[in-house]
Amino acid sequence: MQPSWAQGQGYPGSNQPAAGPGPSRPVYGQAPGGGQQPPNGYGQGPAGGPPGALQGPPGARGPLDPASLGLNRLNLGNGPAGPAPYPSSVQYPPAQGPPARPAAAPQRPPGPPPATRPPGVPGAYRPPGSMPGPPSPAGSSASSSGFGAPGPRPAGPPSPYPGVHGNPPSQAPPAAGPGPRPAYPGAARPPGVQTPQRAAAAAQPGPPPGQAYVRPLLQPGQPGPPLPAQQAQQAGGPARYGPPSPGGPAPPAPGQPAVFRPQSGPPAGAPGPHPGAPTGFGAPPPMGAPPGPGGSALQRPPAPSLGSRPAPSGGDGPGLMGGGGLGAPPPPPGLSPSGLGSVGAASVPASEVEVVSMPAPGQGVQPAVAAAGFPRPAGPGGAESLAPPPPYASTNPPPGALRFSTAAVPASQSLRARWHLPFGAVLAPLSEAGGPVPVVDMGGAGIIRCSRCRTYVNPHMAWLDGGRSFSCNVCGTVNQTPVEYFSALDGAGRRLDLADRPELRAGAVEYVAPQEYMVRAPQPPAYVFVLDVSFAAVSSGLLASVCATIRASLDAFHGDSRTQVAFITFDATVHYYALRPGAAAAPMLVVADVEELFVPLPDELLGNLVECRGAVEALLDSLPAAWAGATGVDSATGPALQAAFLVMSHVGGKLMLFQAAAPSVGIGRVKARDNPSLYGGDREYSLRVPDDPFYKRFAAECSRCHVCVDVFAAGATYMDLPSLGAMPKYLGGQLYYYPGFSAARDGAKLRAELARNLSRETGWEAVMRIRCSKGLRVSSFFGHFFIRTTDLLSLPVVDADKAFSVEIAHEESVLTGQTAYVQSALLYTASNGERRIRVHTAALPIVGDLADLYRALDAGAAAALLAKAGVERSLASRLEDVRLGLHHKALMALREWRLLVSRGATLGAQPPPNAMLLPRRGRALPALCMGLAKTAALRGGGRDVNTDERIAVGHAIVSGPVDALLRLLYPAIYAVAGAEAGWGRPGPDGSIALPPTVPAGVAYCDPAGAYLIDNGRLCILWLGAALGPAFYEQVFGSAADAGQDPGQLSLEPARPGSELSARINAVLGALRGQRELYQGCYVVRQGTPMEAHVAPYFVEDALPSSASPGFFEFMQVLQKDILGK
Repeated sequence: MQPSWAQGQGYPGSNQPAAGPGPSRPVYGQAPGGGQQPPNGYGQGPAGGPPGALQGPPGARGPLDPASLGLNRLNLGNGPAGPAPYPSSVQYPPAQGPPARPAAAPQRPPGPPPATRPPGVPGAYRPPGSMPGPPSPAGSSASSSGFGAPGPRPAGPPSPYPGVHGNPPSQAPPAAGPGPRPAYPGAARPPGVQTPQRAAAAAQPGPPPGQAYVRPLLQPGQPGPPLPAQQAQQAGGPARYGPPSPGGPAPPAPGQPAVFRPQSGPPAGAPGPHPGAPTGFGAPPPMGAPPGPGGSALQRPPAPSLGSRPAPSGGDGPGLMGGGGLGAPPPPPGLSPSGLGSVGAASVPASEVEVVSMPAPGQGVQPAVAAAGFPRPAGPGGAESLAPPPPYASTNPPPGALRFSTAAVPASQSLRARWHLPFGAVLAPLSEAGGPVPVVDMGGAGIIRCSRCRTYVNPHMAWLDGGRSFSCNVCGTVNQTPVEYFSALDGAGRRLDLADRPELRAGAVEYVAPQEYMVRAPQPPAYVFVLDVSFAAVSSGLLASVCATIRASLDAFHGDSRTQVAFITFDATVHYYALRPGAAAAPMLVVADVEELFVPLPDELLGNLVECRGAVEALLDSLPAAWAGATGVDSATGPALQAAFLVMSHVGGKLMLFQAAAPSVGIGRVKARDNPSLYGGDREYSLRVPDDPFYKRFAAECSRCHVCVDVFAAGATYMDLPSLGAMPKYLGGQLYYYPGFSAARDGAKLRAELARNLSRETGWEAVMRIRCSKGLRVSSFFGHFFIRTTDLLSLPVVDADKAFSVEIAHEESVLTGQTAYVQSALLYTASNGERRIRVHTAALPIVGDLADLYRALDAGAAAALLAKAGVERSLASRLEDVRLGLHHKALMALREWRLLVSRGATLGAQPPPNAMLLPRRGRALPALCMGLAKTAALRGGGRDVNTDERIAVGHAIVSGPVDALLRLLYPAIYAVAGAEAGWGRPGPDGSIALPPTVPAGVAYCDPAGAYLIDNGRLCILWLGAALGPAFYEQVFGSAADAGQDPGQLSLEPARPGSELSARINAVLGALRGQRELYQGCYVVRQGTPMEAHVAPYFVEDALPSSASPGFFEFMQVLQKDILGK
């Protein structure tokens, strides 16, 4: 018998319909027999059902088999596909006619039969942005996270439409005359080769100044108009950069290592810039604007204003013209338009090169002195080195919600192979950064989506035929506009209701889902608390702290009158508590046989919080006292989890496990297997994966019923977090770790993190899918989720602190068009009971030069993706191999940059021969890569970090947003000894001004100073050995002195009457902010034994115990490898 998901009935127990959010990018094509594809296409549900996605079994690997699903006529890949029945079209104002074409322009030999034009779409033709791409190389593959990824798409025949792609901007002007045709449409021709119709079309004059270039309507088989990029090439070829600006600091004296930026001027005798080229390094590249009076053919037209409709340019389909005219803008300064020419030929201005002077061998320079000039994410300019690049489109989501490792897309697989850093994105769909997201209720019109690829309407869709149809920016399909959503267009092609349509003006929007997105009533928020009441939990104060925090947070629970709660306690047995409406107490029901578990009174264990508020409060008040005399040391964790699942499986929700002792009774019991001797061997990775398969099987069952698991582990001994952590890893939860929990020391941290967990914005029974433009696909996923099909992520619970990461691969050899799009869609149930769809849409330029990828690099996002991929790899490899792999990634990226600079850079002053050349936007990468290798997740061996701590930090890396990871990779160290500066006080916007930071090395810390260290997981107040008594008196009180044990000193709360104490506490509160993890603050004095625990946070210092080099040694080895010595 087939499961329900194979019968088209949706996933069991899910609000997600059988159709789901929709597939990634199915393509209409020609059936094997020559017939056209049916109009309903991929993603349609049963007859009369809602549109959406096909769903597969939990953990399915590889693409779905179309034949097995009755879709044998459907093309799931890039071919073989004939002419599409709904080609993209461009509509022009009736006042403008098509520009005249030369009468003598020869025609290209006819291709396959032309596509049929759908009714109501006059003059439709398929623009280059939507034509089938080149065939993928045989045997090509992409990396995967282990959850499965779609395979390569089959190759298709050449497009039947005339060629419309010009020569690459980086090539010389083509010679006139006939030449051989490329192997497929859009392929790069050899320099100097051009078809006759292109040569004739290139001579066509452009429109007058200020008038947009209008592409004429064409019939299938008719040659296309000339491209502006081609006109620019024939005008003399692109000149990317104009004359350099004089000036710049001089290089350092010999033997004085420092960072310097050489004078940005061409060497003597170098040829000048191309006539008419824009001046200044970083000037905009040519965009193909027709020349005006006294202007250059290479001058870029002004960026379109809000609501303007940019004219089509070479390689652009209608997907570049946004909804109502909000199209993707021209590339920002320094990014060239898409070109299929030779990569790496573009010049690199001196302003984009960071030259780091490295001492020559044998100079005897002190490491701290030599490393003082190295670039790092600290000190002046440190925050700038981690900031994301400017957005390509003003409608792109805020960086807190979506960040790309590089804000550009490689135009080809060969260029992607030279980009050795990850190419992907980090997405936090419910992030609170960037302000509230507009909520849209589409009403009777329903949610507007592409009929082929199921992309949601967004600012980059083009409106055609007077608003009666629109073209999808992802796949190019022309769709009919529903009558309820129709709006006329103005003379510029903008919808008249643009101001009233947030979905057409913002890249982040949330829809209220209609009834067809539900298969049952929305799930109410449900919390089941599973509490350890063994001797370890009671004696450490864990039970009392948890009960007090839950009771104080009852009013912060989401869901209002719909919220449901249940409580289960366990030691060697399992205890239920009945919650009856109106009762004053909750009687306890004990099940002693954990091997044959059952649920007594199943209708009274999960109660409504409002109706049972009195019983819940009485239970939380009485539990610590009732178990105060507990002496049992056993822990039946597995049976308690099974009991909680039986209680909540019909509803779903969040299961919160509080564990103080290792599971030792019943199913799921663990054994002490933390064996340091396995490190360095082939079985090392087995220490970091679950030992008992129960926890992974339990996670699969929970995912089916939309149950999330959060684990709060507070044991003093080994707890086997690799096994316990499998539940939050696959269920969208989080692993909290409090080693050797003590209520006096760790109580504040536990209370803050639990309160944050219960009160933050939360989505229930969610699924998420990420779509990419044609020619791209998601190859790997990182985060806490369960993959239901190849690209559909199951998230029982999603919250504001969770991030998900993807790596994007090319499935076509060459990308067409100038802009690529990535859209994520999260379907979830809000705590108020509404079904919502949060959509993020981003536009990225397609570039053909490697320098453009480095120019758009986001060092913070790239380091975050490296960290997430490294942690995932550590689950199947040795840590030493993971660290070597990270070093190799950084090495190859910087070596490629050095080769690029050596071919095309104009540095002016000659740098020292041993200098390291770094990309300006990636100058912090060496420090971040070194810090990543020193995190607890990847550092050293079995005697440096215990396995539980390693797993807890790894979970935080995989599921954390970019900003939280950057603090972990390179801790921020703030100088707080003096109060003369303005730090610690509110600024004009109300935020607290932070003190200046110093490099993360002891040598840069003054022994007479005090420094606050923040690594995102904890804060440490480091006191220098020579710190005067005045600081102790102001911060800790008159009784404190330098000889007192620092473990007895407390920074919090602020000391009354002390301005310095108040300002340090204000900075501490600002650092904590709204993070998921609360940073407890500890005091450590220089020279005491406790300083050894702080040494790993000074990432620029060497760690002899783990054989980790310091920053100077790391840079020396990296430079030696880059130079190939």
